[in-house]
Amino acid sequence: MAEAKLVPEEKKQRTVEGVKWICLTLLAVLFIGIFSMLQPVSGLGRQGHWAVGCIAITLAAWIIHPERLPRGVAGVLMMGLLLAGNLSYGDVFYGFTTSAVWIIIPAFLFGYVIQHTGLGRRITVRMLNRCRGNIVSTAFALMLTGIIFSLLTPSTTVRVAIVMPIVLSIVRTLKLKVRSRESAFITLAAYTAILIPGNGWMTGSLIGPISMGLLPPALRTDLDWFGYSRALIFPWGIIAVLLFAYLFLVFRPWQFNWSVSYSEIELPPVSRQEVAAGIVLSLCFLGYLTTPLHGLESATITAISLFLLFATGTLNAGAISAGVNWEVVLFFGSILSVGRILESVGLTAILGEGLFPLVMRFAGNVTLFIYFMIAVTLVLRFVDAAWGLATIAVLFAFAPALNAAGIHPVVLCFLNGVIQYFTFLQYMSPFAIMSDNILEHEGWTERHLVIYGLGYLLCVALVIVPTVWYWRLLGFF
Repeated sequence: MAEAKLVPEEKKQRTVEGVKWICLTLLAVLFIGIFSMLQPVSGLGRQGHWAVGCIAITLAAWIIHPERLPRGVAGVLMMGLLLAGNLSYGDVFYGFTTSAVWIIIPAFLFGYVIQHTGLGRRITVRMLNRCRGNIVSTAFALMLTGIIFSLLTPSTTVRVAIVMPIVLSIVRTLKLKVRSRESAFITLAAYTAILIPGNGWMTGSLIGPISMGLLPPALRTDLDWFGYSRALIFPWGIIAVLLFAYLFLVFRPWQFNWSVSYSEIELPPVSRQEVAAGIVLSLCFLGYLTTPLHGLESATITAISLFLLFATGTLNAGAISAGVNWEVVLFFGSILSVGRILESVGLTAILGEGLFPLVMRFAGNVTLFIYFMIAVTLVLRFVDAAWGLATIAVLFAFAPALNAAGIHPVVLCFLNGVIQYFTFLQYMSPFAIMSDNILEHEGWTERHLVIYGLGYLLCVALVIVPTVWYWRLLGFF
């Protein structure tokens, strides 16, 4: 019977996969035909039209996402097509020469260390054992745990992989009803802790490195680790607090029955690798924090920290292949190249000139610009299933024109996080999908996630006005 049930499901998956490939093929032919033959953009040469067509095909591949075409491989295809159009190697592979990629690669290895030495589990379990079954205290402990992990690794994926299995064991230990209000509260509190606070500093999530990689070098001069973190810790800190308060108000955890016996989770003795990992990663974050004193860039500090992990024997050669998700690295590298390519072929200048009158309407009114862009881009997020990165890459391409209109790049860095972490329906966030799978679908329902997404939007909307005031105080406008 089980095999009989699987056959229709397999046929359905093959049908969906076939439809995706047909749609992608038709779009590829359409885009190549329009941009190579018709060349609709006035003032853009043949090479520029070819580049735009290749990028359009790649964006379509990222959004449609056939199972046999990983997004990183689609990025590699884009680079091959661009080279076939005689674009320079420097422009095509620009994303792989930025410091962002060289923070992302060690970030995976930092996460690998935290996960495989047991350090991550030890931190989480020690925090949660102190709560002894009190669901409200557990929620606060999860928030603090999320902040600690944000200091130790930029990888949100790793934080999900470490924290969510332990949260599942807590849900089961407390005997919470599957997908109930109680289980939704505790799992969404953990989800908030993992995702939100770390956006406040450059290396607290991959939002920071991605933003720096997408911005032209001339626009990052006052956004080193310290400047970036000083600008964004305020809005993301407030969003985290508001969203946490929203969860308390909506789910009312003080009404839950938590009078159950709770047995502490036992841990093995502390290993040498755990100690070494804790010391090196703490020194790494201290290095980020003291950037104004020593002047070293984040990529330099990250590289030295990675060396120390190998020198102390905490990492070995096998970790290079096992610990790094190279498909994601290829995806990020190709994404980071999009803005540079659009600039090099002249499309950014052409569109910037055409859009300049519209952009100038927001000159001097940063608050209105942010609200407008959030409204537009969040609508696009319903179809941009590639984490919102395709939308972000195009938006950052206009950073020079926006800067000329008085919209500082820090605004785009903030929007990057807002757009990527928007979680209204599960398919819109890989972290929501991953978390739900780890939780074995025992945490939240789709309805709970919609409630969470509405709360996220409300918290973002409330924080914009005080954030712009804060940025003015710092001298960004």
